[in-house]
Amino acid sequence: MLFKKNLLLIFILTILHNFVFCQDSEVKNIIWTTDWNSNEKYIALGGNLDSLKIYSTKDFKLIKSYPIAGTITCLKWHPSEDILAIGTQSSSETVRIFDLKTNKVTELAGISPDGARGIDWNYTGDILAVADNDGQISIFDKNGQLIRTIKQENTKSITGIDWHPKKNIFVTVGDKIRVFNLEGALLKTINHREQPALLLCVSWHNSGDFFVTGDYGDNEKNLKPLLQYWTKDGKLIRSNSVSLGEYRNLTWNSKGNRLASASDALRIWNKKGKLLYEGISKDYLWGIAWSKANRIVTTSSQQGVIIWSKKAKKILTIE
Repeated sequence: MLFKKNLLLIFILTILHNFVFCQDSEVKNIIWTTDWNSNEKYIALGGNLDSLKIYSTKDFKLIKSYPIAGTITCLKWHPSEDILAIGTQSSSETVRIFDLKTNKVTELAGISPDGARGIDWNYTGDILAVADNDGQISIFDKNGQLIRTIKQENTKSITGIDWHPKKNIFVTVGDKIRVFNLEGALLKTINHREQPALLLCVSWHNSGDFFVTGDYGDNEKNLKPLLQYWTKDGKLIRSNSVSLGEYRNLTWNSKGNRLASASDALRIWNKKGKLLYEGISKDYLWGIAWSKANRIVTTSSQQGVIIWSKKAKKILTIE
């Protein structure tokens, strides 16, 4: 009898192991990233889809699908032109600049073979920064010519980057928060919590007076994901631990009085860190961008693309 019970237990455990293994090893079509272009006629989407997809915001229909093997990790439209910077990883194709009007592709040299997860134009659109998975920041001009490379003190991956809205300084996140100037000088290093947790996103406030970071947390260490507000000098203003899931991306509205975060739900905060609205999602949100017309687009871990109102109400789902 004991032998039969043990045999049954082994059988059940084997079934459970195979089920969990299949879930973990399943290739998920995650849409990592999204952005509105400067005149908000287009939305760009990218992820584990083997293509860049661009939709018209007139009717939210697909107008262009540009093949890119592997994973698109980050997208950023130029602040005034229809030029899109595209970050990739797990791909045979490099980080690149794509001109929507001419279909011209400019591949960027010197990026880590493991790809990049952070990309951003400076406030004038003259300079593009790419933060890669070897801990290097590469600075390019608008035409894709390499100006310089900046290395942090280790080779750990940089997961996010954001330029100051009025100056040529930028913040990177990964294992720590770091502030650099355009010449490559490290201005500030911040350990954002006592026990380490991977940071995933950062966003300067429109004023440039402070910035906000979001991290992954750590279930094993019982660390809840944190949304943290920092002064421009790196002093912690406040922390929030409302989210059940990691903070994947952050975006401010054009007035700078609302911050939207992508995690287990869409959450909208005021600039002092008070939670105002919450939009429930059936799957984890990854990409997020806020239009000047007060519409929010989110993308998810299960290919979901949703347009929301400024109060986190669903307007429509893009198929």
